[in-house]
Amino acid sequence: MQYLHYDAPVPLIHRDLKSSNVLIKEPIGDAEDILNKTMKISDFGLAREMYKTTKMSAAGTYAWMAPEVIKSSTYSKSSDVWSYGILLWELLTGEQPYRGIDGLAVAYGVAVNKLTLPIPSTCPKEFKDLLERCWSSNSQMRPSFKMILTDLQTIAESNFTSVPDDSFQSMQDDWRMEIQAMFDDLRAKEKELCSREEALTRATLQHKLHE
Repeated sequence: MQYLHYDAPVPLIHRDLKSSNVLIKEPIGDAEDILNKTMKISDFGLAREMYKTTKMSAAGTYAWMAPEVIKSSTYSKSSDVWSYGILLWELLTGEQPYRGIDGLAVAYGVAVNKLTLPIPSTCPKEFKDLLERCWSSNSQMRPSFKMILTDLQTIAESNFTSVPDDSFQSMQDDWRMEIQAMFDDLRAKEKELCSREEALTRATLQHKLHE
């Protein structure tokens, strides 16, 4: 992404950065054979040259979309950074963003209620800070990919990378339980909102019938 934004002959905004568009170049023998692999960003069908207008038709998937993209289809380097934060959260937690929650409810929450994915309470501070910066509601406050690379290098040199695999997997299991509890709460609120809307619609219909 640093290359696409700053170093490519024609800098690009990807506009649809998500886990399903990131491929692994080398074959994987088993579940543990994932070290030292080359990751490739794919699906440039929605990419646009940066010197062109940044206001475009809506594209991508709600769970990975920045609030300004959902509200006004305004794409920028900063909206790619928001999407990268979602991707980083996926890699860190092993979870699917907003799993089981209606896409339109996610879109409304992100665009209107400043909804972001839950960061586990025991998530390392370096990752927590990076995620929060990537998801700043003010797009101008999000880091560039150059800054993100610096942060990732700092994390790579920290004690976190020496955590044994089984300990990290146990940590992820705890995180998933915590995340699912938060998602359950979101689903309950979504159901409550739908019930209110249904009741309002029914009341409006009854009022019209008695006119």
